[in-house]
Amino acid sequence: MRQKLFKPYLVGCALAAVVFLVAAFAYQGFTFDPRLIVFLILLLLNAHYQIFSVDGSRSFAITFPILFPVVALFGPAWACALGFLGTVSLDELDRDKLVLAYNQGAIGLSAGLSALAFQATGGIPALVVSLPVAVLTYSLLNHGLAMLVFYLRADQPALKWTFILNVFKTLIPSVALSAFFYFCFYHYDILGLFGAYFLFVVVRSGALLGHLETNYRIALIRSLMRAVHAKDPSLMAHLENVADYSKRLAKACRYPFWKMPILIEAAYFHDIGKLEINDSILKKSGRLTPEEYSRMQTHPTRGVEFLKEVPLPPAHKPIVENIAGYHHERYDGTGYPRGLKGEEIPLEARIVAVADTWDAMVGERCYRKPMPIPDAIAELRHVKGTQLDPVLVELFIELIENDNRSVHAVRSVTHRPMHVL
Repeated sequence: MRQKLFKPYLVGCALAAVVFLVAAFAYQGFTFDPRLIVFLILLLLNAHYQIFSVDGSRSFAITFPILFPVVALFGPAWACALGFLGTVSLDELDRDKLVLAYNQGAIGLSAGLSALAFQATGGIPALVVSLPVAVLTYSLLNHGLAMLVFYLRADQPALKWTFILNVFKTLIPSVALSAFFYFCFYHYDILGLFGAYFLFVVVRSGALLGHLETNYRIALIRSLMRAVHAKDPSLMAHLENVADYSKRLAKACRYPFWKMPILIEAAYFHDIGKLEINDSILKKSGRLTPEEYSRMQTHPTRGVEFLKEVPLPPAHKPIVENIAGYHHERYDGTGYPRGLKGEEIPLEARIVAVADTWDAMVGERCYRKPMPIPDAIAELRHVKGTQLDPVLVELFIELIENDNRSVHAVRSVTHRPMHVL
């Protein structure tokens, strides 16, 4: 029964935001300040990286702190409008349009109602009280609306109420950051806003403290790669090849450019679960027994579990886990570990599956010789539509054939005989 309410609920949230917006402008009047464009630009720039980690298990959205000067100084109508328009990330454009409308409506409605709560509790003269109330109103509304979505959508796991308790633990940093943006804008206008945003970006990236988080993560990846190399040198070469092939195929299929560095990094992790597979299975030259093959099939799940302990940025985790967990799913639904079919398999996993299959055929192995390129191309075409995404296979074959033509062209030039004049 509740599934039938899912779409009406999404539409209702979006319409509620629009009704609130119209009513708020009708009440407070439409007066436009050019500085609002700057807020809109900063919100859009920030939309893709809006999650700010508090600790390993809690985080809050940076959206409201940037919006708060608008809430305080421009009123509910503009808070709702910028919340609705300024929080669309490029990732969300690929989503279902109804879900996108709900997301924007929920943020706009939460921002507008938080502005009303701010005014009702004293506004700027009572900032010590009104600011925390505004933050709390925004957080509870936004997360409460989201919890209803998860409840109505039966194929999603229900959120636990402890999630709301964790929201309260993020209130102090959220209030502090909101106050920081407000005072910078209030005292230094647009220059202060730019300065506050720049300082925030610097701190978020780790640049202020010498890129500590980034350096730590890169060092960890290198340590893991050394562990892989020590276990199986050919596996290390395989990881590097798959990362390179994946990057080229992703470009060819117009994979979102802002995700490309994440995909390349994630491709190195695709077989990381094999670190937990016994060497007698991993390096066996003959056919695996059913028991050994069953054991080998656990490496995607092992890889995902392993990666949960790696301190990856929140924006990276889904892509890394998609690749590690689903690169052995087959296009016809007969793969493992979940038997996903067709486009149910994440795009990045389908990309890496093609690259992985190709290198498995043409790469150097201690137990067999590489397959000739023409034979490997024929085999790719043989398994397209069953094992691999047929569109990605043809794109990849085109890349390989272009490589071969380029190599032959270079050889024909370098081996051209010299003419004696």
